[in-house]
Amino acid sequence: MISSARAASIHYQLLLVLAMLIPSGFYKLGGVVIALLAVNGLFGLKGYRKLNQMDLPILFCVAFFVVILLGLLYADNFSNQLQYVSRKVSFILIPLAFLGYSLTSHQLLSIKRYFVFSTLLFVLIADGYALFDYLKTGELQVFLSQSWHNKFTYYGLTRVFSKWHPTYVSLFLNLTLVFVYQLYFKIKKFKSWFIISSLAVLNIFLLSSFIGIVSFVFLLLLFVYQWFKDKKALLTINLIALMSLVTVFYIYNPLHYSKIDQFKQKEIKVTDKKEERNVLNLRLAKWKTSLQVFSSAPVFGVSNGDYKDALYSKYIENDFMFCAKKRYSSHNQYLYTATSNGLVGLLVLISLFVLPLLYRLGEKTLFPFLGIMSIYFLTEDVLARQQGMVFFIFFYILVTRNLAPSITSANEQ
Repeated sequence: MISSARAASIHYQLLLVLAMLIPSGFYKLGGVVIALLAVNGLFGLKGYRKLNQMDLPILFCVAFFVVILLGLLYADNFSNQLQYVSRKVSFILIPLAFLGYSLTSHQLLSIKRYFVFSTLLFVLIADGYALFDYLKTGELQVFLSQSWHNKFTYYGLTRVFSKWHPTYVSLFLNLTLVFVYQLYFKIKKFKSWFIISSLAVLNIFLLSSFIGIVSFVFLLLLFVYQWFKDKKALLTINLIALMSLVTVFYIYNPLHYSKIDQFKQKEIKVTDKKEERNVLNLRLAKWKTSLQVFSSAPVFGVSNGDYKDALYSKYIENDFMFCAKKRYSSHNQYLYTATSNGLVGLLVLISLFVLPLLYRLGEKTLFPFLGIMSIYFLTEDVLARQQGMVFFIFFYILVTRNLAPSITSANEQ
C-alpha cells in the first residue's frame, strides 16, 4: 500500500496530465486519467472517509449526475439512457477525486499553467498544419463535411485533430485569457502576457465561433472594468469606445464572417428553411421545439435517452425538416437540461452557478469562468459533448475549491 504522501504526489501529477489533455486533440485519453484520479482519490488518499463531508460544488455535481441517473426509471429508450449515464460518469468521478485532496494555491497555478501551454501548443500545431498545407498545395480552401472551408478558419483550422470542435477550442482559448491575466499580468510579466494573449485572441477570431467572440468581448469588458474601476471617467470613456468598436465591427464585418452577413441580410423569424435561415433563425427553431418538448414533461423531462427522438418528432410536427434531417439538439445547455431533466435538472444546473457566488467560494477566476460558461451555455450543449463536460467539471471544481493555506509536505512531493 502506498503512503499518503506518495498518493498525493501521484494525484497532483494526474491533475497536471488531465489539464494538458482537456484542450488537446487527444482528449479521449482523459477518461483513463479521470478513472485513475477517482481511484487514487477515494482509496489512495482515503477520500471515502469524507463522503459525508462534501462541499457544495461537489454535492451539486453529484446531484446533477443523480438527476441524469433518475432517467433510468422513466426513459422509454432504456438502452439509450443507460449509454448516456455511462458517458456522464465523469460528472461524479471528477468531484469525488477531490474529496481526499487538499489543493494549494501553488498547485492550482501550475495546473492552470499546464492548461494554458497545452492549449497554445495544440492551437499552434493547427496553425502550422494549415500553413504547411497551404504552402504545399497552394489552395486556400478544403472540402470538409460536404462544404468548403478556409484552411485557416473554423473547421478548416481544427481538422488536424478528429472531432476537435472549433467552438470548444475557442472556449479553451477564452479561459486561457483568464488564466494568463492571473499568471502573468497580475505579477507584471507583461511581455509573456502580451504574447500569449495575442496568440489566443488571434485564434479566437480565426476559429470564427460567434459565441467565442462574444465571450472574448465579455472578458474585454471585465478587463477594462478591472483596469479603470477606480477612475470613473476613464472607465466610462473606455467602455463607450469598446462598445463603439464592437458596433463598427458588426456593421462593417471587416473579417467577412458569413454568420454576421446572414444575420444582417435575413429577417429574424423561427424557421429552418434554406432561403430564410441564418445562425439565429435556425437556433430559434431549435429553441422553440425544445420548449415544446419541455412543456410535455416539465418536472423531470423526457429523459436523456428519449431526448433526441422527442426532439426529432417535434421537428417533423413543426415542419422543421432541415433540423430533423440533421437531428439537431437544442444548442442551448439550459434548454437541453430542461428538456431532458425537467425543472429539477435545470434548478440543479443553475445552482451550480449561483451558489458558489452566493457563498463566495473559490478564488478570483471563479466569476470570469462562470461568466464564460453561462455565455457558451446559451448557444451550445456544452455538457452533452464529452470534451465540454470534462472541461466544465474539472475547472468548476478547481476554481470553487477552498485552497490549503500552505504547501504541505505531502502535497509538495
